Amino acid sequence: MTPERRALIVAAASPQQLVDIETRPDVVIAADSGLHAVLAAGWIPDRLIGDLDSVDPAAVEIAAEGGAVVDRHPVGKDETDLELALAAAVDAGATEIQVVVRADGRLDHQLANLFALAKPDWMAAEVRADVGDHVVWVVRGERRLEVGIGQHLALLPIGGPARVTTRGVAFSLADEVLSPFDGRGIANEAIESVVSLTVSDGVVLVVSSPAQADDPDDARA
Repeated sequence: MTPERRALIVAAASPQQLVDIETRPDVVIAADSGLHAVLAAGWIPDRLIGDLDSVDPAAVEIAAEGGAVVDRHPVGKDETDLELALAAAVDAGATEIQVVVRADGRLDHQLANLFALAKPDWMAAEVRADVGDHVVWVVRGERRLEVGIGQHLALLPIGGPARVTTRGVAFSLADEVLSPFDGRGIANEAIESVVSLTVSDGVVLVVSSPAQADDPDDARA
């Protein structure tokens, strides 16, 4: 059995998003400007990766002097900084990968980051992302998610249809196909503290959203 190895990837994030991470993971990777949040948390990353076009050169020097491997790529590269960081985490033997990133910024970057989470190259690792105050899990096969009862959940197939079975949610699925082109997986809710999913075909992003008391879309139409 492969020993568990946790990797934390910090992308464009705020230092406050790292406050609840009490124990330093086995591998810490800063993706470009994520270095600023890592340093603010009092850590030196194991690796700094990206084109580094959004990083203070003084921060890069601090990381390098502290022992971080600085992996600089050209600005005109084919991959996003997050893709490079995810690949580095897998190369480091990570079996669990947590990505931390803000929820603001350019829409194309946000979408590219979400798509990158589900790339087959790192399917051997369990991947989750803290995107602002949302959490996104990548689910292939079977996965159990610890959530709060009443937590809002959306099941979003990515890359094509997905065959899904759920347990612990208000609107359950039993070996049913979700299409990425309809909204059936939106506006679900956890009714147990552990939600179980089996994705027998395809891949699903499960998005946990904070409740909005006056949001008219909270209820399923």
